[in-house]
Amino acid sequence: MSERSLVGAVSPLFIGLAFLMVGNGLIGSLLGIRAASEGFPTSIIGVVMALYYVGFLVGSLKIPGWLTSVGHIRVFSGLASLAAATTLSYVIVLAPISWGVLRFVAGLCMSGLYVTVESWLNDRASNATRGRLLSIYMLVVTLGLAAGQFLLGSADPSGTKLFLVAGILTSLGVVPVALIKIPTPSRPIPVEVSIGALVKKAPLGVVAVALSGAAGSSILALGAVFATAVGMEPGKVGLFMAASLAGAVITQYPLGYLSDRFPRRRVILVVAGGAVVAAVLAIPVASDNGTLFILMSLYGALAFPMYSLAVSHINDVIPEDQLVQTAAGIVFVFGIGSVVGPLTISVAMTVFGPVGYLWGLAAFFLPVTVYALVRVVFRAPPIQRRFINLPHRSSTAAAMLADRSREKH
Repeated sequence: MSERSLVGAVSPLFIGLAFLMVGNGLIGSLLGIRAASEGFPTSIIGVVMALYYVGFLVGSLKIPGWLTSVGHIRVFSGLASLAAATTLSYVIVLAPISWGVLRFVAGLCMSGLYVTVESWLNDRASNATRGRLLSIYMLVVTLGLAAGQFLLGSADPSGTKLFLVAGILTSLGVVPVALIKIPTPSRPIPVEVSIGALVKKAPLGVVAVALSGAAGSSILALGAVFATAVGMEPGKVGLFMAASLAGAVITQYPLGYLSDRFPRRRVILVVAGGAVVAAVLAIPVASDNGTLFILMSLYGALAFPMYSLAVSHINDVIPEDQLVQTAAGIVFVFGIGSVVGPLTISVAMTVFGPVGYLWGLAAFFLPVTVYALVRVVFRAPPIQRRFINLPHRSSTAAAMLADRSREKH
């Protein structure tokens, strides 16, 4: 099958995923705004939002088995329908406990939806087309999440209209996938986790993966809460969130290019240090929308690609044929970081006020900066393999797709 024919054949997956991402991007920020307006304490909002990532982590370990026993179309349809139902349920009971349960279920669903799409793409692609499919997949995920932010200003967050829109978008994601004509994959997704061996082989990579997860989840979970707290209207909150996401689309490939041509640990050092500086510089201008937007776009442009840089560094120091087996451990570490991030930021915002958000974002990458500097000074650089370009939020199936996208002659 030619590359053009293949992209056309799997386009229903991308269309369905696009609907899901726009809906997911909208509901994530909408909940932050609505929780703040309902008077939820910031620390409680952090717990509620962190439960999404707990569900995502559980789903990444449990749902791959469902694909084998139930089938991809059934799993995708069921989880997308359940995700739509949770989206429509937030306005029924405006209470932190019920929202926490719903966020856990939503995270579980989204994890399963990611792994379903990624395993489908992995099964259909050849070595010549995997890189192209992965690139399209990353653009759909990132731009979909960003597009959802622009809907925040289209209606009053205190009403029900935006919840209905998010639910409709999520449910529409089922339609193209339910009607897809391509065969479903049969290859199982690995879920074995071996954290000890991973830490021993690539300690810097593990630290960077965990803290990139903490930073990214904090932006998605509490960015809207911060923007609301400093006085932004819902439309500007959406622009603020989109700015934080859009930078990653621009820098992912250039940073990957640089990391293939310079010692990767040094690139990690510079990127982490740059993220710290961007967040710290944003603190005194937290109420200056223009400057703040630029600095947060810069922070996102550095923070989100850190995951791919860290995974690539891990792949530099493990045997070449073990990326897929290692991927489950990477996803687990990333998931733990994603849970801890919003909890940490919510405490910082409770203690220091809204600027605690920025202090927390800076603090996440300070250990990466220091540890990378230590490794650069005292350790010889490993032999580098090709950069692995992965979405900031992905499953072990994405590693299978990325692993085969490398040139093998």
